[in-house]
Amino acid sequence: MPVRDVAALEAEIERLRRRNAELESPTAVRARHAARTTLVVILTIIGALCLTLAVPAIWARNQVLDTDRYVTTMEPLASNPDVQVSVEAAVNREIAARLDIGAFVDQALAALPPQAARLKAPIESGVSGLISTAVHKAVTSDAFVTLWTAANRAGHAALVSLLTGENQGTAVTVSSTGAVVLNLGPIIAQVKTRLVDAGLGIAQNIPTVGATIEIAQIQGVDRAQQVVRWLNTAANWLPWVGLVLLAGAVALARGRRRRALLWAALSTAIGLLLLRLALVILREVYLGQMPTDVITPQASAYLFDTVTRFLIDGIRLMFIIALLVAGIAALLGHRAALARAGRWVSRISGNAWHSLNQGPVGIAVREHARVAAGVVVGVGMLVLVLWNNPTGIVVLLIAIVVALLLAAVWGMAHRKVEAGLPAG
Repeated sequence: MPVRDVAALEAEIERLRRRNAELESPTAVRARHAARTTLVVILTIIGALCLTLAVPAIWARNQVLDTDRYVTTMEPLASNPDVQVSVEAAVNREIAARLDIGAFVDQALAALPPQAARLKAPIESGVSGLISTAVHKAVTSDAFVTLWTAANRAGHAALVSLLTGENQGTAVTVSSTGAVVLNLGPIIAQVKTRLVDAGLGIAQNIPTVGATIEIAQIQGVDRAQQVVRWLNTAANWLPWVGLVLLAGAVALARGRRRRALLWAALSTAIGLLLLRLALVILREVYLGQMPTDVITPQASAYLFDTVTRFLIDGIRLMFIIALLVAGIAALLGHRAALARAGRWVSRISGNAWHSLNQGPVGIAVREHARVAAGVVVGVGMLVLVLWNNPTGIVVLLIAIVVALLLAAVWGMAHRKVEAGLPAG
């Protein structure tokens, strides 16, 4: 090799050595550590925020676009006495606006002597009482629950068609002010039938188109459709974006991944707690703004609690999952205790555990203990994500299974360490 090439090679080696020394200097190491820590914090905050917002996004998407979920949400309202009182008042107002009881009584009294005119007020009162009784029986009957469910299903299906750009149905109309109203005509028709059967022939004059209840407010259909598309996209992607960001934060936290996982779970739990507090404040604002002449305060409270109950269940479920993940991350820092738990499991499991431990599965777990633990946690989280509306019992059972499997994994790894071999 020519001397010139040797000199150039030595110069390049010297340059690389200086560069390596610069990179490994305390200042450079601290700078890289600070940058990595900052990125981990940013990813953790954004990931926790995405998972927190995913809960109301999924709930809102289901209420707006899933007719079955909407009907399930609204169904208990038909059996609530306070809501029945408000619906009963709305139906009575519609009948009173469309039925001239005074004219009917005057027509009936015209064929009687003039002295019968003094009976006008009692007769009007009796007719009004008959109508109110018929309305009350209709609204508090089992048939009303069926009518309520059918009306909500038809109305929501039409609303979904409207918001998704399909043809609008007849059960839901949108007024010029942007109010989406649900037709309660079937209830009026039922009351009309009851009145006619009771001998009140004038009830035949009640129009079949009756009271309506406002179920939403839309200022612009085009804008509402765009919002629904954004909502659907957010509900589909927010959970996965949050999980990917938190996984990235844990992966970047070299040497402190367990702590990063712990903080990721706790950050998500804190976000969900703040969301729950915000919902409490929103409830008070909602109840303070509802007009009491349209719906009673008790009915307003029951309506809010009923509509948001699935959202509250979702917040509670995700909060429990976040705490369980935090607990698992904390337990991973006490591998000796987990190893003792694993040995305890092995003692009570007998020959079946011994065969598994000494077989291919046990050997593979001992060779890759950390990978096996990660798989156990990952599969547990995947089951929770894919489970359709898991209950608290389901979450608890999955957490117990994951904890036992982690104890078994670290128990196997501890046997390898005791034998003088590296674990995983």
